[in-house]
Amino acid sequence: MNILIVGGGIAGLSAAIALQGDGHDITIAETLDGWKPTGAGLHLPGNAVTALRDLGIDQDVADKSCAFPRLDYFDHRDRKLFALETKQLGWPTFQALTRSDFHEILCARLTTPTIRFGLSVSDISNAPDQAQVRFTDGTTGSFDLVIGADGINSAVRRLVFGPEHVPQPTGYICWRWITDYPFGLTAPKFIIGHGQVILVMPVGDSRFYIYASTYDPGERIHDLPTSELAAHFARFDGSVRDMLGTIGTDTVIHEGRLQQMVMPEWVAGRVALIGDAAHGTLPTMAQGATQSIKDSLALANAFCAQSDITTALADWQAARLPEAHWVQQQSLQRMGFAKIRGKTGVWLRNTLMRRIGSKIVASGFRPLIDGTAGNRKD
Repeated sequence: MNILIVGGGIAGLSAAIALQGDGHDITIAETLDGWKPTGAGLHLPGNAVTALRDLGIDQDVADKSCAFPRLDYFDHRDRKLFALETKQLGWPTFQALTRSDFHEILCARLTTPTIRFGLSVSDISNAPDQAQVRFTDGTTGSFDLVIGADGINSAVRRLVFGPEHVPQPTGYICWRWITDYPFGLTAPKFIIGHGQVILVMPVGDSRFYIYASTYDPGERIHDLPTSELAAHFARFDGSVRDMLGTIGTDTVIHEGRLQQMVMPEWVAGRVALIGDAAHGTLPTMAQGATQSIKDSLALANAFCAQSDITTALADWQAARLPEAHWVQQQSLQRMGFAKIRGKTGVWLRNTLMRRIGSKIVASGFRPLIDGTAGNRKD
């Protein structure tokens, strides 16, 4: 097949790697003028291990990442609430690394695709047997398959599925960055406060990924200066407070609104959406990268099993959509704990977390690890 992949992020590169060994003619169109991975850190929970292995990058990731035996949860006063002992449960390895390292791993695995930088799509017309594409530089092309892997604000989705399909706000704003502040942690530290959450996650080489979010449904916060982050999260005690006080103007901090993209269908003619373009979700369960890789692997498997493109795409969507939608629903539901602001509500939440927090968190990851997520019983 002649395949166009729009987007050179995790979803697009994973799709290219999964498909490149099957004799397809693959072109990747990336809107940036070079490989410039966005974001800071990447958490890969236990259910990612099989996907990484099937994509052929599990050892590369292991060499670059930090593996940890548990997940630790604290309140904003730096008092421990509970721990989820993932290693004791016998679950596959939970690990994390920087997004730039992960992107380099994916790029190193590309072999046959043609890569066109500084390019996106301006028009797509579905014909019975091909998709006609006009690119933003005025050139055109015909493809047996177009894969929209261009993120939550996908141009492919807008052009093919309609402008009414837009990501929905969830009320959260977040900041993400990498720091070498000496936390000395060997496991991720999730800290839950009054409508705020901070995550400190080791990503290897004495570096830590920081994720900080605030529930701001009125969207009153915009372009918060780096110098004001410490004051914004002033209720947090312990090493996190000290770290916030050391942030310099040269620290690269990514600010963004958390959105969710729920699509009832991912396929239209010869066009398919994958990753965030199809099912962008909250980071609550750290499933964005893993679900994108699983989309890509399932797509390649569908084409190996079925020569008819239309049938293969239908089979692929039927196989992947239930789990991806389950992840979206669970992620939104569990993020609700972060909304709580009042003193009484925070006390009640923390009391609940001390008693059954590990069971609550485990109930989210377990179906993903045992392969039952999205089944009707869930």
